[in-house]
Amino acid sequence: MKRVFVDTNVILDVLLQRYDVWQDSLKIFRLAELGKIKAYISASSMTDIFYVANKKLSPTIARQAIETLLNLFDVVGVDGEDLRGALSVPVDDYEDALQVYCACKINADVLVTRDIEGFHNIDIIVLPPISFSLD
Repeated sequence: MKRVFVDTNVILDVLLQRYDVWQDSLKIFRLAELGKIKAYISASSMTDIFYVANKKLSPTIARQAIETLLNLFDVVGVDGEDLRGALSVPVDDYEDALQVYCACKINADVLVTRDIEGFHNIDIIVLPPISFSLD
């Protein structure tokens, strides 16, 4: 089974039904729900997602979103060692570096993000949601 690490922006695309790409991101949720992939998200993403959902939607919807995510995705813990390790990832943005570090930590087969340009020179396949498939 494919191990898929999902970046924060993919989750927010679905939750906020952003742009015209949210349905591409929704397929990750569906595949996780059907047990066709093992989907992961970082603990640090969960707090970011709650913050944005709470501001843009409502506290009730934000809590429901977190509950749904906890049912669909495995959460990759983030501790001091991970935060230090992310500093060695050759990615300019620290949040992206932490996502890469977490994806590598769980031996993900792919990291799915809408921000492909933010992930260069790393040892993991990075795909936008529209390009992700089980093949």
